[in-house]
Amino acid sequence: MNVEILAAEWLAAKRAELEANTLRLDIEKELLKLVPSLEEGSQSTVLSNGWKLKTTAKLTYKVDADLLLKITAIWPTKVHRTKIEADESMLRAIRSERPDLWRELAPAITVKPAKTYIVIEEVSSGI
Repeated sequence: MNVEILAAEWLAAKRAELEANTLRLDIEKELLKLVPSLEEGSQSTVLSNGWKLKTTAKLTYKVDADLLLKITAIWPTKVHRTKIEADESMLRAIRSERPDLWRELAPAITVKPAKTYIVIEEVSSGI
């Protein structure tokens, strides 16, 4: 084999990989329409064929640091680190447990769902 042949095979494999990835992502979108998924966290569904389908979802937090500092300047508890990045676990807790504080912070924070991951396990029948 020479370099040109290997390069051509590599390009063909890369195209096939991209097509397979696109197909998998399309299938995941359809699966998420059919199985339950939490806004954040993991959830498993046992399928009728015995397979287990697990979804894992997460929210991402993007912070306007200047606005966050202005809003929280007089707060006794910090919701940011020295580097001025969002403490996602603290923001998650405030969002769920203190909606009054969350309403103050919301203008400085953009919350978006991250990609939901899917895992499907084929469970052996034990035969």
